Amino acid sequence: MTHELRHKIAAEAARLMLRGKQADFMSARRQAARWFVKRKISPDELPTAAEIQQEIYALACLERPVMRGDEDDAESSPEEIFVALRMLLEPLGRFRLNPLLHPEGDALYHSLQVFELGRASRPYDEEFLLACLLHDVGLGIDPRHAVSAAVSALEGLVTDRTLFLIEHRPTATAYLQTGQCPRSLRQSADFDDLLLLARCNREGRQTGVPVCELDEALDYIAGLETAWDDDLE
Repeated sequence: MTHELRHKIAAEAARLMLRGKQADFMSARRQAARWFVKRKISPDELPTAAEIQQEIYALACLERPVMRGDEDDAESSPEEIFVALRMLLEPLGRFRLNPLLHPEGDALYHSLQVFELGRASRPYDEEFLLACLLHDVGLGIDPRHAVSAAVSALEGLVTDRTLFLIEHRPTATAYLQTGQCPRSLRQSADFDDLLLLARCNREGRQTGVPVCELDEALDYIAGLETAWDDDLE
């Protein structure tokens, strides 16, 4: 019964998120659980965020895409990857940020501001721009553990460098405030870009700033490889 209940809750939570009724996995899971169970249930009866995400892919008639296929999983096309990234980003438009720290409003608007700032500095760096756009996707999965949720959801969809930038952005933000940072991180080849991401995150909190649409941002990043090839000709 536990497996069947987990599946029912996961499927209903996925439907709630796809219909825009809930902004994050935790809220969707709680509402779905209340519909199916009138008692206190144990943690092992509740689906994980990964299970709910898999149901979202199933309802959207998609397989869970992977950037680098292994022996069991075929490598997905770039189009499939970007469809999955869009599905992770869309809930951020319904996630309201703390107005004291983020007067701009929702997490998607903030992410698009960070992307625009990043594009102004690193217009051809696909990995960096994806980090700018995706750095807060964990808020739509588990707001209490947003960074680890983002890294888990994005593993296999983006490169290790993009994951590194997203995972360590909070540490870089603290470094900008305190000047303190682990030596191993400062010695990273990507430390300067990590600090740039933190600065874009800090500055991307303005009200009324014009930004591109989500699809425009994704299309720009998806087209970078071709654009770079064209510039070399």
